[in-house]
Amino acid sequence: MKTDLAHIYRLARLDLALIFRNRSAFTNAVLVPLLVATLVTFSIRDQGTAADLAYIATGQIAMLVVFAPLVNLAGFYTSRREELVLKRLLGGPASATAILGGSAAGATFIYLVQVVGVSAAFVALGVGVPGNPLLVLIAALGGAAVFTLLSMVISGLSSSGEIAQLATVPVMLACLMLSPVIMPAGAFPDWLDRIVDLLPMTPIVDLVRAGYGSAFQWSSLGLLAAWIVVAAVLARRFFRWDPRRG
Repeated sequence: MKTDLAHIYRLARLDLALIFRNRSAFTNAVLVPLLVATLVTFSIRDQGTAADLAYIATGQIAMLVVFAPLVNLAGFYTSRREELVLKRLLGGPASATAILGGSAAGATFIYLVQVVGVSAAFVALGVGVPGNPLLVLIAALGGAAVFTLLSMVISGLSSSGEIAQLATVPVMLACLMLSPVIMPAGAFPDWLDRIVDLLPMTPIVDLVRAGYGSAFQWSSLGLLAAWIVVAAVLARRFFRWDPRRG
């Protein structure tokens, strides 16, 4: 266990170093999410009420999870598999759990730093601090777990890093446009609302908002846990160590 944690720490540090040295990866994983959150929040600040601002701001905290843990990580896993990097690592002292966990830990760290950064900015905008920061942390860590596992699923079905990142777009759009990140709950027809309630982003948003004072529902925590289990089963089924080409 201690050996795995040590390997996860070393591999996470390596991943973070690579992201910060690669201009494209740094832009996609770090800068673009913050830019999107800033633009959306300030557009509401100029046009909406204080309640609208709080609703959108808390949605942005959840929204950030689709970037580093999903889009960026799916490309990382696939590129490294196709370049045989994963196979070489698997032949070394690190276990499969440590190899995958190192990259997941690096992506989760980026997301958590983004959450802290935007939360601090929202305080300056008048949104305030979460009354229950533990719920926000649970939402962030649980959301990162779900989307890192889904990135493994998408990686296993993709033949290149570029295709893997493109394949994340439908997942990202469904989560951002349908879940209550921006759109209020109940904005869609009843049949579609029932689907929206089951999307992986929905319990993350609900728990973040509960941390900021909305009503807490155990069903949100249960749905998030269920998504972690489902995503883990799918990742175990579809993730590949061997290249899809050649």
